[in-house]
Amino acid sequence: MNTPQKDRGSILRLSPLGEQGLIITWCTSSRGILRTAARDARKPGSTLAGRIDLFHDCELLYTPAKQGDLHTLRSAELLHPRLELRRNLLCLRLASHMAKLITATVEGEDADPAWHTLIHGALDYLCTHPPTERILLHFEKRLATLHGLYTPTIHPAAALLHHFKNLPAGRAELLAALTAATH
Repeated sequence: MNTPQKDRGSILRLSPLGEQGLIITWCTSSRGILRTAARDARKPGSTLAGRIDLFHDCELLYTPAKQGDLHTLRSAELLHPRLELRRNLLCLRLASHMAKLITATVEGEDADPAWHTLIHGALDYLCTHPPTERILLHFEKRLATLHGLYTPTIHPAAALLHHFKNLPAGRAELLAALTAATH
């Protein structure tokens, strides 16, 4: 039997799993991008109720999968719900785009803690600062740097797009909205 493991992570994506379950994509401090299955997460009275939501920072306990990359979530202790992100639609859009960038560019279970530090810091920063174009550009630069793609002669977003090809859509619209909001 696999020994349960403990980690800290931010929830980047939630997907339905059957009638009452969820597949939760985390960016964790020791395993990087990690997917867990919580079979009864949406069931009334679930022990996970109120603890599992987009961008929540949690301490999670999971059992590693014997095969594949979908682990079993045993429990999640909410550390910071980051409710501030939900009070501003533009802030939520920026946080969602950054989460999609991380999941599109970081391989599953890359154990480098820098990925968690980047997204954790960015989400926490957005909780206390208004969303701006500068935040997105800084995030892209840090992400490109961590991937070893940053050079001063190529825009970080262009370097990421050239290397990864399938980045999340909507960057131009998000930048336009961020620019309009700050002027």
